Amino acid sequence: MKEKDFSVDLSIYVIIDPNVCNGRSIVEIAQRSLDGGASIIQLRNKSDPIDVIKDQARSIQCVLTDSSIPFIINDHVELAAEVDADGVHIGQGDMSAVEARKIIGKDKILGLTAFTKEHYSFISSDIIDYVGTGPVYPTLTKPDKNVLGVDKFAKLAKDSPVPVVGIGGITPKNVMAVIKAGANGVAMMRAVSEAENPEQEVRDFVNLVKEARLAQH
Repeated sequence: MKEKDFSVDLSIYVIIDPNVCNGRSIVEIAQRSLDGGASIIQLRNKSDPIDVIKDQARSIQCVLTDSSIPFIINDHVELAAEVDADGVHIGQGDMSAVEARKIIGKDKILGLTAFTKEHYSFISSDIIDYVGTGPVYPTLTKPDKNVLGVDKFAKLAKDSPVPVVGIGGITPKNVMAVIKAGANGVAMMRAVSEAENPEQEVRDFVNLVKEARLAQH
């Protein structure tokens, strides 16, 4: 896979949505994800007012203060710039990548959701740092979306000009297949936030991703 010079570790990408935390706080999920070995953490909130999301962002930033783990905000580009998050992730229906890059600046991380060959054809590695592609497997988060499966995912990842994160229905049972299909990392939400022991769940993902990569060499 061709890759740009991008040093952020996308291996274990934990997405935290306050509506899917099994009654726990986003701070607890962030802390336990960090303790388990998450390499990057994203706040995803598509329902609350922006002031509430801002408070949530700052609370996660406090958890990550003494770590080197990047903090990403989903969708809210202006908020990401305002709170000085490490980056932002946008979807196909959000503002353009060019506009988002102008707002957050050249040194921040910009991720994009891309799940078709056409989406990939518009990706510029000068603007986008990584793509999130899926759902690789069926997911409760987006039940109406067409499932790619590992074969279609592999075809998209193969010629990507930027690193690719597999997302959608990722569990310890299938994570190795996604890495072997060409993913630079895997993103999980419910698998971690709804787990009985989020910290151990993240740790399991870390070990399985390592195992999958060793098997590739």
